[in-house]
Amino acid sequence: MTVSENATGHDAPAHCENCHAPLHGEFCHQCGQSIHNPVRHAGHALEEVFESFWHLDGRVFRTLRDLLRPGHTAMEYLAGHRQRYLPPLRIFVIMSLLAFFVGRATIHFDDEPVSPQVDVTAITQSKTVAEVERNRDRMLAELEEGRKEGGKVIPGVDAVIIAAQVKIQGEAANRIVELTSGKNAEAASTAQKDGAEAAPSKGELFSIENEAWNPEANPVKIGWLPAFANAWLTRKAGHAIDNIKLMENRPDRYFQAFMGSLPSALFVLVPVFALMLKLSYFFQRRLYMEHLVVALYSHVFLLMALTTIFVFMALSGALSAHVHWLSILLNIAVVLLLLWMPIYLLLMQKRVYGQGWIMTLVKYSVIGFVYVNLLATVAAVMFLVTLAKG
Repeated sequence: MTVSENATGHDAPAHCENCHAPLHGEFCHQCGQSIHNPVRHAGHALEEVFESFWHLDGRVFRTLRDLLRPGHTAMEYLAGHRQRYLPPLRIFVIMSLLAFFVGRATIHFDDEPVSPQVDVTAITQSKTVAEVERNRDRMLAELEEGRKEGGKVIPGVDAVIIAAQVKIQGEAANRIVELTSGKNAEAASTAQKDGAEAAPSKGELFSIENEAWNPEANPVKIGWLPAFANAWLTRKAGHAIDNIKLMENRPDRYFQAFMGSLPSALFVLVPVFALMLKLSYFFQRRLYMEHLVVALYSHVFLLMALTTIFVFMALSGALSAHVHWLSILLNIAVVLLLLWMPIYLLLMQKRVYGQGWIMTLVKYSVIGFVYVNLLATVAAVMFLVTLAKG
């Protein structure tokens, strides 16, 4: 093979090593392969790595930056200015993976609750009203001591302690009514005769014959499923119950877990969203793939916003006990981002499709109503799947 000397002083082949086409520069005009062989020169290998890294990052950052302007990236891409941006499917996959992993890293419920577990057995087993009042006052005093640390209220725990105080006072009031009414035995006897069933224990996902469901004693048995599938469902149901117990008295964890399921739901619903756009703007005679581009870029923005929300929520939780004012600002930022997301989609739809405000608002409302319900349904399914994970 004939060789020539390139600008760096190294011998370079005269023909492409990949397709054997004649070379007229540092890249093959036919297949695009570089004349530099990274196997022969370590310096070229490092150069290739950094060149690819910065080239990819430049396009990523440019795409994400322009996505901050509603509709701009989609309109540019559809107008043929594609080289400056990452393709919509590629950036969507990247952001989906990023949002998924950030959500899993920052939103979880596998740790112990920060709130004290209130045991009201002493109240429910008290024999006299005076004993109920003593136990109530003692437990409230203990909670009040736990509320403060060095004379300061502990941020993030205060609301949970208040809920515990309400629970103690409610149980005490119920026990006093039971002791003073004198109708305990009569009520129990009547309930037994009528076959009334006691309510399931609070926090239990399933109950059988008034007792908490036990996966070992009562495994899932669906006749048309094989044994291994029933065993798998039994394990998943047990995991779901355990995770629900961890989130007891912590409604914020339900919200966080639901938010963590949104990236997967968005990933599933992109083709559906594109189809709704196609039906709504049928008379514009746009191809389905054009609507898919709009759907992909709009969902990339939603994933960007969700990723930012996940990070802000994690920082807010970490800073709540140390820099309370910054935690409050982060929570405000989360709320503002949640409000901006639907406004962004409205502006994007208006700018890309160019219809008047009245028609845009009508179509946006219909699409939004259907899509939000679909998103809530799919996210709820993903949430249940998340709960069932061990």
